[in-house]
Order: sequence, then structure tokens, then C-alpha cells
Amino acid sequence: MNENKSARLFNYFIFFGMLVCVLIASIINIHNNPGDTALQVVVAFGAMFGVTSTILAAQGHLMNFVVGLLGAIIETYVLWKNGVTSMFLLYLFYFIPMDFVGFFQWRRRGASMHKEVKAQRMTGRKWIYVVAGYIGVAAAAFCISYFSARSNLGSGVPAKMVMDALTTAAYVLAIVMMTMAYMEQWYVWTLVNISSIVLWSVNLATTPGSAYTVVMLIKYVFYLLNGLNAIRIWLRLSKKDEGLEV
Repeated sequence: MNENKSARLFNYFIFFGMLVCVLIASIINIHNNPGDTALQVVVAFGAMFGVTSTILAAQGHLMNFVVGLLGAIIETYVLWKNGVTSMFLLYLFYFIPMDFVGFFQWRRRGASMHKEVKAQRMTGRKWIYVVAGYIGVAAAAFCISYFSARSNLGSGVPAKMVMDALTTAAYVLAIVMMTMAYMEQWYVWTLVNISSIVLWSVNLATTPGSAYTVVMLIKYVFYLLNGLNAIRIWLRLSKKDEGLEV
């Protein structure tokens, strides 16, 4: 079996596997929470837009920003409904605008509807900036969440708030790296997906009646699988375009 055929089969597995899981989860949740039927339908569409975008991004395809924008708009609404404050703000004021920025940046790096983006690699100094940026953004995100909800916290800090801040910071850095077409973005996306799985697992444990948490959890499991495959693809893309000027 050649590499192109294997890649297509993997993409079909991710897409249709996600579709089946979302349909099953949505049917179960609609049965258990009939008042949330409209929301469940919206969340299901958002999940499919999101997973399609990640598949396209893994292939270096420009359309990932167009499809991703639709998914981001829906997820912004879901995060607001679920009270995930810093992630909601991230999507509204950063993730959605960066879809436009990323589209034009990838166009500048040779991406089109029929051509992969020209990937690049990070130097050691840029990794120092990434680590410093992660610490700074995580601290800022935690402070925003903490001070906006401190009247209801009591004496402790919820694990959900800590995971929310860590995930927010990873998102910010991953989107910048994605916009600039750095191969190493996929290492950060792996951390994002793992932390998101933990975040939504905590949410499921603390609010078991949530009608859409299961869909979000399943989505990030598929994101993780796709991201691990993307590491392999972008290693090839970055080697092919090694020496390209930034």
C-alpha cells in the first residue's frame, strides 16, 4: 500500500470515526436532555468542522483556515455556555481573527487549493521564546479566570481553572506557530490536545449532566490522533523546504 493511499485511509478513519462517535453521543445526549436538542445539533456540526480543519491542516492545505473558522465560531458559543472563561475569550478575540491571518500567511508561503504550504523549522533561540511566552500567557490566563470568579471560589482553586489556563497558553503559542507554518507546532498541538482531554474529562466528572461535554471529549481524542500523524507529514514538508527563507 503506497503512502498516499495510507494517508487517505487514515483521514477517512479520523473523519468517519469522528462522525459516528458524534452521532452516537448526540443521540444519547438528546435522549437524556431533550431540552438541549438545538444545542446538540450545533455542537455536532462544530465538532465536524473542527476535525475536518485539523485533517486539512495536517496535510498543509490552505482550506483548513476556512473550515476552521466555521468550527471556531461554533466552539466560541459552546465555551461561553460551559463557562470556560479564558478559552472563550481566546476564541473570540484571538483564534477567530488568527484564522484570517493564517490564511494570508500561508498564501505567502506558497499554499493554494492545490499546493501544500512550505513548512519551516524552529531554531533553539525561538524555542526559548516559546517557553517564555507559554509561562507568560498561562499566568495571564490564570489571573483573568481567577479574578473574574474569585467571589465564587471559596478557599481553593479548581483544577479546571488551572487546566483552562495551561490549555489557553498552549493554544496561543500553537496558533502563532501554525500561522508561520512551523513544523514544531504539532508538538505543541499534542500538548494542547492532551490537556484539552484532561480539561473536558474534569468537566464531565464535575458536571455529568452536561449535554455536550462528551462530544467535546471525543473530538479532542481524534484531534490527538490526527496531530500525531501530522508530525510525520510536516517532518517531510519541512525537510523538503529546508533552507527556505523565513
